[in-house]
Formats: sequence, structure tokens, C-alpha cells
Amino acid sequence: MKKLLSTLFLLLVTNLYAHTLIMNIMDNDDNTMTIAGTFSTGQSAVDALIRLEALNNGAILFQKRLPDDGELTIAIPKEPYQVVLDGGPGHTIVKEGIAPIDGFDVTKITEIKQPKKLSKNMTSRNSWSLPYIVLISITLLLIVLSIYVSKRNTDKIIRMIQESKQ
Repeated sequence: MKKLLSTLFLLLVTNLYAHTLIMNIMDNDDNTMTIAGTFSTGQSAVDALIRLEALNNGAILFQKRLPDDGELTIAIPKEPYQVVLDGGPGHTIVKEGIAPIDGFDVTKITEIKQPKKLSKNMTSRNSWSLPYIVLISITLLLIVLSIYVSKRNTDKIIRMIQESKQ
């Protein structure tokens, strides 16, 4: 009964953290950038909202939802900005924007506000999630257990061989 309950518990634990939102910003070296949104499960973040926000006044410079392929190519703004990928509650990522080839327009750089900090629940997780830690722990435990059982059985076989020779 204990084995059944522990197996059931482990199966349930692996589904606690189903996915994490991931945003990649790629500079195309032609004053455009490609923003890609995916989940850690490999699923595309279709319909997630991409927003470019000016750092000096918080104005929205660009806003559009990701298309079916999960990538969007847009022009790089001339003023300092941040890229926000909003995939719904608990799935928001904010990253600093890429500078254009000629740099940002100096007249647009006045007093730059610090980028918005997300609450701990909304930040993207770059650390190991619980299911991975549990899976690795179980794997290590099984390896140690198999070594122990193998050694015990080997010792038993050696004893049997020695007894049969006597």
C-alpha cells in the first residue's frame, strides 16, 4: 500500500509545474529583431502579448499578439525600451531591449526609469523546477539502490561458490 501511495504521489508531483514561459530576443543586424515565445514544454506561446515599453516615460511603443508560428519580427525602437511578453497570469517576462545599430537617439534619453520589477510569482524561472529535482533525486536513489542490491547479490554468489568448493 505504501508503495502505491508513494508512486501516486510522485506522479502527481511531476505535474505541479506544467510549464514556464520562455522569451528569446534575436538581433537580425538590420535594425529589426525577432521575438520568439515558447513554453518549457516546447509548445509555442501563440496569442501571447508582446509589448515594447519606453523606459523614460513608460509609453507603449508597440503591442501585438504572437502569430501562429510564435515569432514576431519588428523594427528596433530608437529610444531605450523593455520587451514584455505576457502569456497570461503568472506567465510574464520582462527583458531589456536591444539597441539599434546606430545606438539610441540621444534626445530621447532623458531620465530613464528602472524597468518594472515583477513579483516573485511572475518572474521567469531560470532555476530548476521541483519536478526536475524530484526526478533527479529518484534517479540517484535508484542508482544507489541498484548498486547496493548488486553488491549484496554478488557477495551471496561468491559465498555460495566458496561453500560449494569446500
